[in-house]
Amino acid sequence: MPVCQHTDMLTCWYIEGKIVNIEKYSNMLVHQYAADRNMLEKSRRIPIQRMVKYIDLSKFWTEESDLSIETAHEKTGLNRRTLSSAKKGLLDRCQIDTLFKLKDLASDLAGREVSFDEIFKDDQA
Repeated sequence: MPVCQHTDMLTCWYIEGKIVNIEKYSNMLVHQYAADRNMLEKSRRIPIQRMVKYIDLSKFWTEESDLSIETAHEKTGLNRRTLSSAKKGLLDRCQIDTLFKLKDLASDLAGREVSFDEIFKDDQA
């Protein structure tokens, strides 16, 4: 391993088989650190509103519909946990094809074509 010729060993780094004097890079590193720090401070000041949408089939999947989770699973091929969450109005993410299957299930339960807007609810609702 090569030896650093500088008196201050703290400014020498062994990078990719070479000894590099980082003294000349220190201003650039300090500037980058300050820029990163500035961006972090700016992002902390921006209020972030997280509005979650849920898939809610509860208004279609009522006790009167007499459809069990098991029957819905056999009919749609969807996971029982996914179906249970959608029935309770707590499903917050899923695959696109699952979304279409849930919309079709809601349409079957309602006896009419249901739109995507009808199966979504906001977290404030």
